[in-house]
Amino acid sequence: MKRRCVTPFASLLLISSLSVVPLLLAQNPRSSSPPKQPATQMSSQADNPDMRTFSGKITKSNGKYVLEDLASKTPFALDDQKTAKKYDGKSVIVTGSLDTSTNTIHVQKIEAAA
Repeated sequence: MKRRCVTPFASLLLISSLSVVPLLLAQNPRSSSPPKQPATQMSSQADNPDMRTFSGKITKSNGKYVLEDLASKTPFALDDQKTAKKYDGKSVIVTGSLDTSTNTIHVQKIEAAA
């Protein structure tokens, strides 16, 4: 019976190819995990750290709809007058960012308070 002798070069080649196998398996295109969302589909609140919520009542002041903070009686101008009109006289929660120089909320959404 003949014995086969493995050369040092063949051993090195075999060992080095075994270390590449996990890398190739990690790049499997048929992965069961869902694809990552592109950055453009992420929530705008994550994109804009200045986004916050404001609660109060929608009222009209000088012909414009404003959010009146009931605790401080401070009116905040709203840049989305069309949506604000739907909630005239109602308690709401407004999500948006505040421009402190003009005291205007840049509205992302308005919803009725619970």
